[in-house]
Amino acid sequence: MNFSGSLQTTPAMHALFRLIRPRTLPLAIAAVCCGNAIAWHGNPASWRGSVFLLSLLTALALQIVSNIANDYGDGIRGTDRHRAPDAPQRLTAGGQISLPHIRRLLAASVLAALLLGSTLIALSLHHPQQWLAFLLLGSLALAAALTYTLGRHAYGYHGLGEISVFLFFGLLGVQGSAYLQQGSCPPEGWLPAAGCGLLAAAVLHINNMRDIESDRQSGKTTPATRLGFERSKTLHRLLLAAALACYAALAPLIPSSLFWLTALPLAITHLHRLQTAASPAAAGRELPHIVRLALAINLLFGGGLLLDSILP
Repeated sequence: MNFSGSLQTTPAMHALFRLIRPRTLPLAIAAVCCGNAIAWHGNPASWRGSVFLLSLLTALALQIVSNIANDYGDGIRGTDRHRAPDAPQRLTAGGQISLPHIRRLLAASVLAALLLGSTLIALSLHHPQQWLAFLLLGSLALAAALTYTLGRHAYGYHGLGEISVFLFFGLLGVQGSAYLQQGSCPPEGWLPAAGCGLLAAAVLHINNMRDIESDRQSGKTTPATRLGFERSKTLHRLLLAAALACYAALAPLIPSSLFWLTALPLAITHLHRLQTAASPAAAGRELPHIVRLALAINLLFGGGLLLDSILP
């Protein structure tokens, strides 16, 4: 039996795995799980597993689009040529993947997001006005995923990245997921949606703290390049504190939602390590920890809502 064909695909699969940045994908999972937990708590009878699965796949596809576009956009702009030696190396800038190939991968990921999103809308919604509204929102999400670093006016180069992830990984990701389940945006969902968005913004901010020097050299403006390293630490603490306050604010209405407090030691440890970080590179090593923290808080928060709806 000839195994040479499968062996030849191994480097390509490894490159694709690195390109989609799987360590960042929990952010999409967190938003969808939080929104679905809110929807379940509001009306368990209307919750559908098929809608949840399609919501999850669509959100993951959109984030993969964003990750591929980010690698490609920074690569062709030359931004990644200034990256620190200990920062994760990008495939486009490193020449490990050809430009035509990455464009094909980007097109395939966009097509997958469109197909999944269209199927989700068709399955979940029943009125033309709802279809149009979500087609518009989905188009905005796809445009945001593509234009973070792509295009002449890429908003990621003008300090708007944290605002974008707050909106799309927070307000839209959470409340949109809840709406697709129950046909409305639960009023009690706005605070955790904001909390989820603030956690996503904190993730991107850590990434931008790590890249302060290289972004300055390439002319990329982020809140971190504007504030500098020490004040960026303060902003990160504020983002995290505001996020946790948003989740805590729901406790008078749903006490069991405080189940996320079991993740508080992780947050304290993360903040301590960040505060004592002596360099942007040291701060950047907190990136996987803040991603895991964001996922843990949302899953535990959602678990608290599920307990409240199950227990008498």
